[in-house]
Amino acid sequence: MTINLKSLTIILSLFMPVLFESTVFAQGNLMKEVSIGEIKQQRMGSVLDKIASKGDFYFAYNNKTIPADSIVSISGYRGTLFSLLDKLLGESYEFKEVPGYIVLRHAPGKLYITVEVDKDPGKQTVIKGYVKDVLTQKELTQASVYEKNLLISTLTDDRGYFELKLKNWNGSLLISVTKENYRDTSLYVLPVVNVDARHNNRKYKYYPDEGSENGVEHSRFARFFISSKQLIQGMNLGNFFASNPYQISLTPGLSSQGMYNSQVIDHFSLNLLGGYTAGIKGFEAAGLFNINRKNVSFFQVAGIFNVVGGSVSGFQAAGIYNHVLNNSTGVQIGGVLNKTNHFTGALQAAGVANIDEQASGLQIAGVINSVDNFNGGVQIAGVFNNVESFNGGVQIAGVFNAGQKSKGFQLAGLFNWSTEQSGAQFATLFNVSKKVKKFQFGLVNVADSSDYPIGIINFIKNGEKSFSLSTDETLLTHLDYRSGGRVLYGLIGAGYKFDNNTQAKYALNVGFGAHVVNSRRFSLNGEYVEQMITDLKKKFYQISSFRVLPGYKLNKLLVIYAGPTFNITSADVSDDAKINGWILNRHISNNKMTALNFGITGGLQFVW
Repeated sequence: MTINLKSLTIILSLFMPVLFESTVFAQGNLMKEVSIGEIKQQRMGSVLDKIASKGDFYFAYNNKTIPADSIVSISGYRGTLFSLLDKLLGESYEFKEVPGYIVLRHAPGKLYITVEVDKDPGKQTVIKGYVKDVLTQKELTQASVYEKNLLISTLTDDRGYFELKLKNWNGSLLISVTKENYRDTSLYVLPVVNVDARHNNRKYKYYPDEGSENGVEHSRFARFFISSKQLIQGMNLGNFFASNPYQISLTPGLSSQGMYNSQVIDHFSLNLLGGYTAGIKGFEAAGLFNINRKNVSFFQVAGIFNVVGGSVSGFQAAGIYNHVLNNSTGVQIGGVLNKTNHFTGALQAAGVANIDEQASGLQIAGVINSVDNFNGGVQIAGVFNNVESFNGGVQIAGVFNAGQKSKGFQLAGLFNWSTEQSGAQFATLFNVSKKVKKFQFGLVNVADSSDYPIGIINFIKNGEKSFSLSTDETLLTHLDYRSGGRVLYGLIGAGYKFDNNTQAKYALNVGFGAHVVNSRRFSLNGEYVEQMITDLKKKFYQISSFRVLPGYKLNKLLVIYAGPTFNITSADVSDDAKINGWILNRHISNNKMTALNFGITGGLQFVW
């Protein structure tokens, strides 16, 4: 026997919402007996955490609507969890139980739904009706009305009116209504008295918020491509998501899943221009863009950009831009820019920039890598790397590396800059750090503490600096400046020969040295020095010297030193280079002269 559908749905609308809410509450953890002792002046959030820790679930709520920071006191309680929550929060809140979670939601309002069914044999069925406020009888606009098993949904208009269109409908329907600040209400629509017990209910999963301001709904860039109706639908329906084998979209608003696409996690998604889904577990491709509310796994590619509100694992590529609001693992390739919260994986590559809060692995950018914390791997940038904390690995930049501290190896075309600690720094021009654990290699090195600076000029705060006046077997008088750390130092100086019969009487000295012995009275240094001798016109020749320099400390500031040198002189025959000292070998070939000789050097050094 059949019953008039219009009459049936009107009758059901009066009592089904209450029946449905009761069945939601009267199950699982909400109806379990809990017992807590006296609680004095504690945060409600801490109390909820203690309750959850005793059960096999978590509380999920929005800090903006649940007073988690309010102070509560309880003299003691024994009863159901539902009654305790009602006592803590009051009747303006709704409690939902889903696997692993109890969702707390501020819902002071109550609504009801009236439904009519228009069925045209052989064509489509239209479910239509109104949604109103229980107390004021006012029509509610922009309330989400949906059938979650069929993945169809709509929003009510300014009159609270809605329509859902179905093809080949013969079973029962569970019509649900959701709106912010209102309690959820559901209503069964039955075509006949006998309900189809074999109806296949679609499985839903709850995903808690990972931050109240974290999601594509809060991204100005992503919101530009999402209609206001879709955003409202997502806010109304919240974090309950269904799964589906596939979806096809022309644009985010024209999808095989209609406006319900923001609540569906698909295994295959094809977006001809662009798409907006809850997430992907499988494959997604778009001609222009993909936007996903939650997680994406395995494979995603877009002609222009991908924006993911959750995390990505697997392969992600975009012609211009990838933006992952949480974590990304695997391979991420952006034609211009990649931006993530935390990247860990095999490769992150961008034509211009990678921007992350945390990253590890291999990171390559044409211009810049900007990371708050890089936790190990290799970072390569065409221009510069800007990392607040570089916690290990190798950092390579065409121009410079900059950050607060670096525990790894920094290599830069021009300079490295670290305001705190660094491991090893290598640059053609200069390195700057507060404390260097290993070594610095550059023309100029600056540090508070660096035992192994390899540079011509070193400004090491706790290192040794000196000026020396000396002469050697060439009879040049040298004024040299030595600067460095506890072990290594650099040398730069100039020389002049007080001899009117000599044309090449000017010299420039650069070199490196090491403190072999540095005791209270004696010192022993080893040096390698390049001398360029010239007349400032045409004559020019070079002497490479290896020196062993023992010294005696007259006091804390003055050291007298002298020692042997082994020299290699390279010059054109026309330069008329003067070889002094003990000549071991002289060789001339193709107008080039090379000579080996021993010599001696010594002088007085002023040290501070």
